[in-house]
Amino acid sequence: MGRKLDLSKLTDEEAKHVWEVVQRDFDLRKKEEERLEDLKCKIEKEGTKRELLSNQSHLNETHCVHCLQPFKFLVNSKRQCLDCHFYTCKNCSRYHKKEQAWICDPCRLSSRIVKIGSLEWYYEHVRSRFKRFGSAKVMRSLYGRLQHGQKMNPTLLGTAKDCAPFDPPRMLI
Repeated sequence: MGRKLDLSKLTDEEAKHVWEVVQRDFDLRKKEEERLEDLKCKIEKEGTKRELLSNQSHLNETHCVHCLQPFKFLVNSKRQCLDCHFYTCKNCSRYHKKEQAWICDPCRLSSRIVKIGSLEWYYEHVRSRFKRFGSAKVMRSLYGRLQHGQKMNPTLLGTAKDCAPFDPPRMLI
């Protein structure tokens, strides 16, 4: 996209439709960012819990470090996590076929966050090079259209006042 986006030829109905699509894009980005923050928070809490329980080595020999269920020979046997080396129960871990080993759920979540976060540098780089991404440019153009007094339905304004700073959530995939 060029520096300026000219949406002046759109009808009010078309502009309203574009505005709604872009608003949904912002909402999806925000939801994704919140979801990732929740995952990071869960991982931090689990890490703190594991740190406290790791001091109790006897406890991890007899109980799952995540759900604290006692290990039983056939019903709830213990499995050692390949990554953190703590003992977990079957409910708190998954078998990794490629590694041929058990990995606990927090370690799986952790590696997933790392994969997602590893793309963050790319989006930060793109964000610094191109001050605004496509949706923000469209919103800015439509907001500018509203500001310049072109005849437009007031319902289109919607949340335009909220978008004035144009600091949308980062795009994380």
